[in-house]
Amino acid sequence: MSKKIFINNLDTYVSQAIFNELRNDGPDEEGNPNPEANVIFGTYIDKDSSVKPEGVTKMLKRSKPLLSMKYISECDLVVYDLHSGNPSDVKIALNALTKYNSEEEKVLILISSLMAWDATPKKLQEIKEPGDDQDNKEEGADDEEDNQENKEDEEGAEEQ
Repeated sequence: MSKKIFINNLDTYVSQAIFNELRNDGPDEEGNPNPEANVIFGTYIDKDSSVKPEGVTKMLKRSKPLLSMKYISECDLVVYDLHSGNPSDVKIALNALTKYNSEEEKVLILISSLMAWDATPKKLQEIKEPGDDQDNKEEGADDEEDNQENKEDEEGAEEQ
């Protein structure tokens, strides 16, 4: 079954790689056009790269967010690359997905660099249970026994 897919910044390396993985517009075994091909829409960053790649149904300008919202609301899968894009573009996608509230399930994929998550404050706190301290003491005792055995083995090896 074909899906409608929106990919922002199709002229970037990451978005091109995602596009190449998601496209299935090649001919079937008999050489006929694939009737189940995904319908792919996208935006571009560079004004000079407004040429529509083969397999893309429609390329949109980032400067026209209302038009992008219309296409995003019709898609089953929305992919945004935050690494090479603008975080404000995500607001457009979120507005489109919430404004045109539909009964259909939609998937939003956000791609970011590891450093974006590194700067995120931690919200979870480690909760120690009452038995944790006892377990740690027992593990420490085991470690001391292992260290003593290793020391004895080393002394025995030196004597030989």
